[in-house]
Amino acid sequence: MRASVVIPCYRPDANFEKMLGDLNAQTCQDFDVVLADDGNTPPLAARIEATLNRPHRVIRFDQNRGIVAGLNACVAVVSAPVVIRMDADDRMPPDRIARQLTFLDNHPDVDVVGASMAVFGSGLRMWTKPASHPDICASLLWAPSLNHPTVAARTKVLQGHPYEEGHHLAEDYALWLALAQEGVTFANDPFCAVYYRMEGQNTSQNGAQAKLKRYVSMHQFAIQTLLPHADAAELTPGLTNGAHQVLAGMCALRDPNSPGLEKVKHHAEALLCALEAHGERHPEDAWIQAAQHATRTRLARVEANTRWHKLEGVLNLRLLRMSDWLTLLRRDR
Repeated sequence: MRASVVIPCYRPDANFEKMLGDLNAQTCQDFDVVLADDGNTPPLAARIEATLNRPHRVIRFDQNRGIVAGLNACVAVVSAPVVIRMDADDRMPPDRIARQLTFLDNHPDVDVVGASMAVFGSGLRMWTKPASHPDICASLLWAPSLNHPTVAARTKVLQGHPYEEGHHLAEDYALWLALAQEGVTFANDPFCAVYYRMEGQNTSQNGAQAKLKRYVSMHQFAIQTLLPHADAAELTPGLTNGAHQVLAGMCALRDPNSPGLEKVKHHAEALLCALEAHGERHPEDAWIQAAQHATRTRLARVEANTRWHKLEGVLNLRLLRMSDWLTLLRRDR
């Protein structure tokens, strides 16, 4: 097998069979599937056997242990050279696996590749990420720079760096940060690899305020990881008062809890100073210039007071192929 698709499964609903059907429909046949049955009652084996006609293995937990345990258990048993991520309620086009394997074949220097994903169920938009390795590393200052459900990675990389506990609903963000520090090479292919369902059991998007609060600690972790010599006294206020989240595009100046433009500008200047100092220490880090450019660009967008991240999500729908549109139109049949 050239690849193994790993799928953590906790209380999958009726969309589970649709996802399994998408695996059956893949144009590439040289893959198997590893699923983590994370304490489901009844066990999932019967549903999987009734629908999935690909070679597969089910790892059963008698009690719910969470997505990190499920992912690590699946990755640990993979013998194929490539691991491909999938969630239990999402959909994907029939050429997804073939295209990602071809990308990795054509880019032997790339260890982890992500892609764009169409978000549906609560409106429709496209989430894209930066394409080049320096831009991806720079983007880690603000958010996960790969769409987790779209990722294909060299198995040896993920087996050598398991997901860590303690990063609730941000296990992927923590992993990309750790891999960036290890010199792993990233890329993003802009094609739409996954149709991401934002409804029902999806938990990562529930509660905007809770998400903002959670990301304060993740942004602190990101800066400590990427800029270990930065002056915490200069950067911490902007992290805790919401300025960093405004620059990240998670909220806007017009929002009720916004810290205001002056605090956002002060935080941007502090971040630029930290990046400059890091660049002097580590001139080999090509992502620093990308991060400086991104910081200035984000500040300019904030000053223009636009919800640019939401506008981009709509504009990027142009990446959808006709076959993607047709699939999304009939997704619930």
